Amino acid sequence: MEQFLAKFPDYRKALWLAARSEEQGLGNPSYQGWQWSDVEMHPTRVLKLVIEGVAKISMRTRRATYYLLKEPDLVKTVLKSSVLKK
Repeated sequence: MEQFLAKFPDYRKALWLAARSEEQGLGNPSYQGWQWSDVEMHPTRVLKLVIEGVAKISMRTRRATYYLLKEPDLVKTVLKSSVLKK
C-alpha cells in the first residue's frame, strides 16, 4: 500500500474518499460500496486500484459498478501515517 501511494500519490484523495464512504456505509445493510463519482476519479483510473489489488469490485450492474477497499484499515493507517510524516 505504501509503495502504491509512493508511486501514485495522486490516488491519495480518492483512497481517503473511498475509506470515508465505507465508514459511512457501515451501518447501512444495503450499502454495496462506492462508485467512481464518489471518489472523484475517472472509472479507468479507479480500475487501476482493482488491478493493483487495492480495491475489489463488489457489485456490477448495467448502470453502475461498486467497489470496496480490500484492506480499509490498512488504507486508513497508511494515509494517516503519511500525513504525519509530512
